[in-house]
Amino acid sequence: MYKNKNGFTLVELLAVVVILSILMVIAVPNIISTLDRNKKETYIGDAKKLIALARNQVGNRINKPGNGEIVRVNLSCLDNEDLPSDPEGNPYDETDSFVIVVRKEEQLVYYVNLIGRSSKGATRGIFLTDRANLDTDDRMKLVKKDVVAPTDIEIRNITGVSGNIRTCGN
Repeated sequence: MYKNKNGFTLVELLAVVVILSILMVIAVPNIISTLDRNKKETYIGDAKKLIALARNQVGNRINKPGNGEIVRVNLSCLDNEDLPSDPEGNPYDETDSFVIVVRKEEQLVYYVNLIGRSSKGATRGIFLTDRANLDTDDRMKLVKKDVVAPTDIEIRNITGVSGNIRTCGN
């Protein structure tokens, strides 16, 4: 009969399964964490891109804000082909995603609100924050779930400007 059997014993197979299980327990959370961090970075990048689109239009197609005035540039007012959807694959809300432009000490300051909305109504994005915050070490904390558009009062409080809010090119 066969004296030289080639193959694996049950103990060897169990050892391989245990080792693979341990590797999976370690690897899967790291992979999920990396994917979530990459999605957050994409939100941050899209917010910067939205500000750049608005900055390009303010002064050209959209009038600059005067002292004490707020200009709200909705995503729908911009050429937003570069921002078709959020990192989750959901479309960005064209009304609740916008850039706020205010004049402070003769300089224009830009704030962004960026919301991706799923077909079930869930939202994720960045609540109204200024451009400088998008470059800080804490920028990942800006991306949150259940984000809603700020009210006019919140816009005035966050920007520190109490004037009228003009939307898009009005």
